[in-house]
Amino acid sequence: MGTEITFSLVDEASFGSIPAPARRGARCQTCDYWERLDGSRDAPSAEATDAPAREDLKLGRLLAGRALAGAYGMLAWRTDGEDRIAVGWAQFGPLSAYPRALTIRERYPALPDVPAPWVITCLQVVAEADDRHAVAIGLLNAVGDELDRRGITAVEAYPEGVADDWSPSPGPSGVYAEAGFERAAGDDRYPVMRRELAGSAAGVEWGDLLAKARPVEDGGEGWPLPLPKGPSEDDLFRPPPPKPSKPNPFGDD
Repeated sequence: MGTEITFSLVDEASFGSIPAPARRGARCQTCDYWERLDGSRDAPSAEATDAPAREDLKLGRLLAGRALAGAYGMLAWRTDGEDRIAVGWAQFGPLSAYPRALTIRERYPALPDVPAPWVITCLQVVAEADDRHAVAIGLLNAVGDELDRRGITAVEAYPEGVADDWSPSPGPSGVYAEAGFERAAGDDRYPVMRRELAGSAAGVEWGDLLAKARPVEDGGEGWPLPLPKGPSEDDLFRPPPPKPSKPNPFGDD
């Protein structure tokens, strides 16, 4: 039996298998770079006492959408015989889950606002993978299929054009282009890559989901999307209103 690449949504059992990203010193299991404008990709120091709490928080964020439609991350696995190793990782979710992505998107007012897209914030494949780009394309397609199943009609990513194109967490813009994404805004340095989806929602109907899933009483993280103020479910797909300008969301990479 030859090598096979498979894909699965992250869960409690696979969370620890998320492979190390290309950026030196970064660690996905504690990263809050996209969840906070002042967040960091850096792994906690060996002396840090808050590392377990940071891991618990990250896992909770990735699984926040599971009660509604599914987790916010997907792993690529290489299976060869009895060996199964995680070789790729993609993090995604609604704009409301990633303030840094929302702030980046605000720099491009020409982008369509309705329906608001979901975003892929992270795309990483280990350098040792036999065909790194092919695995990444397969991972993007798997994410696209999953979002299509959830009824999402568009997905965006904000890669960065740098010499080491795997170092930024979104991965290389060229991989997105090969996976059917088109540049919707930006330039070679900061492109916005966008892919339209069918939004077929096969087996998942938003009306049913909204009827069954309710926000937790204490306002915690169990409800991943903001409740609409009006009666229309379409409000769930509109981005939050514009906010005052903030520091450069791309950070000091």
